[in-house]
Amino acid sequence: MKNKIIFISKILLIVLLAIWVFVVVIDYFKVKKGNDAMFCIKEEVRVYNASKELEKTMKLGEFNQLSDDVKNNMSYTYMCLGLGYKVYRYHRDFNAIEFGPFFISERQGIDS
Repeated sequence: MKNKIIFISKILLIVLLAIWVFVVVIDYFKVKKGNDAMFCIKEEVRVYNASKELEKTMKLGEFNQLSDDVKNNMSYTYMCLGLGYKVYRYHRDFNAIEFGPFFISERQGIDS
């Protein structure tokens, strides 16, 4: 009986690990192509003022209500927290997309 429980636990762990790897790989390739990640737990946008200081943090829904002209004239960073990873999309002095582990932090400039 004990061996069956251990065997089932191992199979369950392997299946969960395979699903997690599948989720990370899907989001990685979506982000690499320039699309939004599919499996975000938390999404937010940090808006910066002209002196490059954090002005405010918005939820993605609030940010999406702004017009495209307003968004193009803003300096902001989009952040998606996924299942063990983060995605940053920068629209500031530089434009970049960064995909990495959950402990990475937002870059503050080109040199950081």
